Amino acid sequence: MSEAKTMPAADAGRRLPYGALFWLLATLLIFVVGQQTVTLHDQEKFIGDFDFSVEHVEGENRLILNLTAGTFAYGVTPEVILPTPTGSFSRGDVDAPQVADVLFDALESITDISIEAQTITVVYDNDMEAEQIRSRLRRPVNNSVVNDRNTITAEVSQSAEKTILFSTSEDHFLYAQYQPALVDSIEDYDSRAAAEAGSDLARFIVGEARAVQSLRLEPTRLVVGYAEGAALEPLARNLREILNDFHPRASLAPKLWLLTIAPEIVPPMLAIAVEPLETGLPLFLFTLLMVAVEGGIYFVAREGKKNLLIHLVHILSVFLLFWSIFGHEPLWDAILHAIFPTSAPLVHPQGPVIDFSAQHLELVFTSSIYIISAGLFLGVMVTRENFREFLPLVNNLVNGGQTVPTLAIVAIMAPIIGLGFLPALVALIAYGLLPVVRNTIAGIESVSVSIVDSARGMGMTSQQILLRTEMPIASRIIMAGIRTSMVINIGTATLGAFVGSGGLGIPIASGLSMTVDAFILLGAIPAALLAILTDYVLGRLEVVLTPRGLLIET
Repeated sequence: MSEAKTMPAADAGRRLPYGALFWLLATLLIFVVGQQTVTLHDQEKFIGDFDFSVEHVEGENRLILNLTAGTFAYGVTPEVILPTPTGSFSRGDVDAPQVADVLFDALESITDISIEAQTITVVYDNDMEAEQIRSRLRRPVNNSVVNDRNTITAEVSQSAEKTILFSTSEDHFLYAQYQPALVDSIEDYDSRAAAEAGSDLARFIVGEARAVQSLRLEPTRLVVGYAEGAALEPLARNLREILNDFHPRASLAPKLWLLTIAPEIVPPMLAIAVEPLETGLPLFLFTLLMVAVEGGIYFVAREGKKNLLIHLVHILSVFLLFWSIFGHEPLWDAILHAIFPTSAPLVHPQGPVIDFSAQHLELVFTSSIYIISAGLFLGVMVTRENFREFLPLVNNLVNGGQTVPTLAIVAIMAPIIGLGFLPALVALIAYGLLPVVRNTIAGIESVSVSIVDSARGMGMTSQQILLRTEMPIASRIIMAGIRTSMVINIGTATLGAFVGSGGLGIPIASGLSMTVDAFILLGAIPAALLAILTDYVLGRLEVVLTPRGLLIET
């Protein structure tokens, strides 16, 4: 007997703290990857900020580029914040401010730009849809001013044709003046061969500009010797593009992101609002903290008895790990460039991955509230003796939701309800009811009649039998239905982009319509990760909510 009692303790002593080992490995991986610095490749989204004046040395094949703005450091806080110069500007104006130059470069059909303190008016000349123009220009505006993007609104002008209005709730549109810096110290290369064996920047310049024969890099200027017969204006323009291609440089070290979840009224329904929050803390510090937490859990719960709090810690920590990766745009830019090295656009110009993911979760969480509530109600109702005759009707109704393709439901709801959040929400509710209703019915009907009779013999009321006996015993089957419904809805919520509900379907739809493969993966990979995460989270909750007596421990 004594030997049998000591076996569990011996087994516990031999078990390894796998949770702590997992987080230690994650910490090491994030730290090592975070030491890497990469060039951001999506020039539409990560617009360079270099500007310079050009001097030509008479009688010599030399071009001097004096830097007036720009920095190689990604995310560097500008030294000076100034109001954006106001006025009206046409394409080619030499005195146009940076925001105007950026917009002219972003869309060739822009003819005029008018800048006032709180308003930027853009006039274009093509037959594209106004909403497409507005969407395409929003990112360049956000990149070229330093106002908080939440204070900037973009709308199609109702009083003038082919006009887009950007406005800010702040007093002025603001721009950043950076401290120019090419290199820390002077680098002198008297030939192409010397430059090809020089620094990363020197090799990059001569590799991209064949006319360059010699090179001198100084902190605030670039002196170039060029080949006889080279066209000076194209060379100067090419050098500027080369500098901006090399810029900006970004660290692959992600920060820790959190999120807020709050109720929100979306007429005529209650919805869930999800907002991502960047803490600014390195992610590896969070994973390092989890090493200590998992170590403590290992020693506290050494015999394998895990309570609700421990499961919630596991759920929250794993979710925040992946959520933080969603928020690190340079990492997505690097991944997509590695897969599609020849693709010009990589990261979607309309927003970062974490914003699309937040919109996606809003759809899934909101639909799940109604699906779980209605599914449990219908499932329980038709298992009661007084309403059992409605079982075939309820089955037919929820089966119909999945018989009709989701895209067809969305297409049907859009002209009836209108575009936006609501038609996608109704389609998800119709599509996700079946697993919850069917599993609720199956779970309750799987409860042995003898158990129900015993409960009734103990004097329990029908309500007590349902809540204290039938529902706890059926909880595992019911949770499996909820789990299936939410995972399915994460995939089908991507279709909401076709009716303007947002979410990860936006980059997928854009990629399909514009034949940009990088956009498709930018939506598909996070959607797949969200589905895996949701399945993991609900799997943990399923274990917690299942009565201990029904758990089979191996």
